[in-house]
Amino acid sequence: MTISLKRRELISLAVAAAASPLAARAQQQPLPEIGLLNSLALAPVVDRIYAVFEGLEDTRFVVDKNVLVEYRSSDGRPGLLPGLAAELVARNPACIVCLTSAATVRAAKAATATIPIVFAISGDPVAQGLVASLERPEANVTGAARVTEPLNPERLKVLCEIAPPQRPVAFLLNSNAVPAETTNERIREMEDVAHAHGHELVVVDLAGRPDILAIFAGMAKQRVGAFVISTEALFNVWRDQVIALSASSGIAAMFPNREYVQAGGLISFGADFYEHYRVAGTYAGRILKGEKVADLPVQLPTKTELVINKRTATALGIVVPEALLRDASEVIE
Repeated sequence: MTISLKRRELISLAVAAAASPLAARAQQQPLPEIGLLNSLALAPVVDRIYAVFEGLEDTRFVVDKNVLVEYRSSDGRPGLLPGLAAELVARNPACIVCLTSAATVRAAKAATATIPIVFAISGDPVAQGLVASLERPEANVTGAARVTEPLNPERLKVLCEIAPPQRPVAFLLNSNAVPAETTNERIREMEDVAHAHGHELVVVDLAGRPDILAIFAGMAKQRVGAFVISTEALFNVWRDQVIALSASSGIAAMFPNREYVQAGGLISFGADFYEHYRVAGTYAGRILKGEKVADLPVQLPTKTELVINKRTATALGIVVPEALLRDASEVIE
């Protein structure tokens, strides 16, 4: 998808219609431009883009007033990202903001070594090879990352409070995203938590398994009663399918962020989801004002939130303990 973003078009999702008028305005009144590279479809990430815009406004840049945003999306097809990144680089923007996945950052890095790149992604950017250091990024890349994998044991503890007794619980991860040693350590931590709460742990590795129906069929065959999704799993592009299959199969699900729960998922525990997108917008604005990437350390989460969808719990026949409801940051009735 290739468009120029403006607020009112985001509201209606009819953004494509604005491309030509905005390009004409850019010719009449040259404004600094930011490239926005996204790996997902537009609809699920509109709120994230709003957060980027809010961060820009924190630095006194307002989209379509004193800064332009040129948008590219691979719509869930990562093979398109290198070409889209090259298109943005050819426009010579002041910076490129990469959203939702490390693949967007890699594509941008491959396309330019000089234009500043700001990311808002999940996972450890050092482990993913995106930056050499959190404190003082080298080259032209910095941003904000939701490094919340250490929360997985806590996610499982919460899930065990509502999981059907005596049935296995599953941990869904993507072993391709991190070194094998890290994957094994995480699995051991999750096994300890599951066993402490009287459950067997079933590990479901999504690497090389694009068939979501087969994944759920496998969990049903093993009588899995609940599952936790790793933040480095591959489920962002399958969000609505995962929520629907969780409901139809009667399997309770713990998600890594509130977007799943707002869309009908059961429960999430993770970092404040929009914090790092807002940071990315703020960093983009600071770069527009002349700050250097090397002086902008990678930001990690500072706040966590527990969100529960009570309607989904009722549909699944789950009684959420009152103590858990009191601890929740938000309960969707």
